[in-house]
Amino acid sequence: MTTRFPFIFGAQYYRAPTPEPACWEGDLRHMRELGFNAVKFFVQWRWSHRGEDQFYFDDLDRLMDLAGANGLGVTLNLLMDMSPTWLFRAFPDAKQIDARGHVVEPYAVGHRTIGGHPGPCYRHPGALAARQLFVGVVVEHFRGHLALSMWDVWNEPELSFQQRNPDVRTLVCYCPHCHRGFVEWLREKYTDLDRLNAVWGRCYQGWEEVEMPRTTGAITDFVDWREFHLDTLTAEATWRLRLIEQLDPHHGRYLHVVPVWFNAVTCVDDFAVAEPCEVFAATMSGAPVATIQAVSAARGKLCYNVESHLNHGSLNMHQPMVEREALLRDFLPQIGLGIKGFLFWQYRPEVLGNEAPAWGLVRLDGSDRPVTHAARDFWHALRPYADALLHAHPPHPRVGIWKSRKNEIFHFCIQDTVQTLNAAIDAYTQALYWRSIPVEYVSGQRLATGELDGLALLIMPCGYYVTDDEAGALDRWVRAGGVLLAEAHLAGYNASTGRHSRVVPGAGLAESWALREVESTSSHHLKLDQRSAVDRALPDDVRKALDAFGATGGRYYPIRLANGEIVWGAHRYAELAGTSLTPEGSFMGAAACLASVTLGRGRVFYCGTHFGQAAERSDAGLQAMLSKALDAASIGPPRNLDAELPGTVHLDLLAGESKERFVVAISRADRAQTIALEGHERWRGLFTGAVWNVNGRTRCHLSARFADLFLLE
Repeated sequence: MTTRFPFIFGAQYYRAPTPEPACWEGDLRHMRELGFNAVKFFVQWRWSHRGEDQFYFDDLDRLMDLAGANGLGVTLNLLMDMSPTWLFRAFPDAKQIDARGHVVEPYAVGHRTIGGHPGPCYRHPGALAARQLFVGVVVEHFRGHLALSMWDVWNEPELSFQQRNPDVRTLVCYCPHCHRGFVEWLREKYTDLDRLNAVWGRCYQGWEEVEMPRTTGAITDFVDWREFHLDTLTAEATWRLRLIEQLDPHHGRYLHVVPVWFNAVTCVDDFAVAEPCEVFAATMSGAPVATIQAVSAARGKLCYNVESHLNHGSLNMHQPMVEREALLRDFLPQIGLGIKGFLFWQYRPEVLGNEAPAWGLVRLDGSDRPVTHAARDFWHALRPYADALLHAHPPHPRVGIWKSRKNEIFHFCIQDTVQTLNAAIDAYTQALYWRSIPVEYVSGQRLATGELDGLALLIMPCGYYVTDDEAGALDRWVRAGGVLLAEAHLAGYNASTGRHSRVVPGAGLAESWALREVESTSSHHLKLDQRSAVDRALPDDVRKALDAFGATGGRYYPIRLANGEIVWGAHRYAELAGTSLTPEGSFMGAAACLASVTLGRGRVFYCGTHFGQAAERSDAGLQAMLSKALDAASIGPPRNLDAELPGTVHLDLLAGESKERFVVAISRADRAQTIALEGHERWRGLFTGAVWNVNGRTRCHLSARFADLFLLE
């Protein structure tokens, strides 16, 4: 690692036309006084490309000079999701078209108040050439400036802002250019028309007859349609990165995504767009799921948080008052997971549009707020160790959670939302995080190619839509010693054939594993009033819940584990059978709905329910099966961590080339507690001053809502 990619700490500053020029000199000087080393300016297509041959950089030129004078390294962030006013005069057919056939006219939104949103269709050749021209002019203009540090080629990629909550009626783009591109994409994927007809269940006589899917009911055609757009955005990211690399090989290049909130339906694949990046970045917070997704997509590349939203707000709900403790609880977990720098969104509160008067590190008049001092003090304490933190990394995870874009689109097809699936993934993520077990997300493509080296346990929540390649790689990995924890209807819909499997788990897994779902139903159809098989030892809360359900079920239902414990399943119910399975749990004394089976040197734990979804009510089932799977994979917490309040403490150990140097310790408990650790070192808390003398096995004290970064002394 070189200083070309330092540990950054600073803020985004300029999204034309604000802040106004009168603020610039004093603000950038104050950033230097706060100790910041980085600042970001937006280069907006509409603002800076005012005519086909007319470019305006006067504002950015002055800002670059001011940043340089104050020792701030500048990231220039290219924004091209607002079309110049001249673009559609030159290319009238470049506008996006939604599923209803409506042309998306350019408009202004709160975060693009200059208008022109959402920009042209990414497949229009004339608009593409115009974007490429703009990027080339921008790079040539700024590449020699001494203040330039890095390029961010795309601010939060997405197909269109209005689709962040997917709605099939307003998805884009259905223009003729996308139709032609889609047909080309299908020809490359399926090779011949007969194969497409077989998977889609169609009888097309020629490629020109292929239609653009406008509903989700046929499943695989819609999955293909959204994957085509995912690949379109990945291609857009790739040419931007490659062009800047060609024109300016001396400055770093990345883009930044919004993990989890943006999704595969509205079309960004974090794993795919990270691949051509030199470093990677995201908008994220202290919640582990987004950070884990960004770091997982980066695959070992340095990863930044370039939009911290601690100061979020709007005209309707002004921003929170953030002091040091809140900042520690947000930033330190990210450092523990591998993030190497932060940029706040943003330095000055917005004064234009719906985002006013929020997001600021300072007040509207430029004076300090509590968060100003918190940011200053945090960086002052951390800065002496920033270089060491660049070279210190958490251990490579031995646990993976499968996160397939195909499966995400599939769940939108059947549920009209991706939130249920994401909540299930988050439930497993949280369970592992608060056991201090490192975890990463495994993309569908990574599973399909069998890139599972180093993983001992793979978790597949709601793994309904699976390809033959994924199933084959999964089978080989388990037999070679891997441990799988899978939920109901694994590979139930075969993504390779476009058909629901007649035997589940599908794609040949039932036959290979001698394990199958012999009966399945929705939890809503279960009869919960026949308790003869559930003995009188039912806890009162379970009995009351069953009384409330009445004669028929609901989303949740009780499962008795093999040890007698009652836990809760959700949504799905499947009875399991097999020649060599070990029953792990059942509903109302019926056949096993939880089971495990040994395969070669590995083991499969199969849940005929969705414990990830049940976690909203109770995560006891998830925790119980996760414990079994972790034990089978011989995975435990670092340093044999034992907390007085289980599930409330998280530790991250960050190590350099030789030995451990840092520990991030987080407690979410509302009261003080003690933890026990193994080791023989002395650790000092950078922010709290707490000292841990770990000598053999020592008990250490954590205050309520504790967060600190410990240094090895």
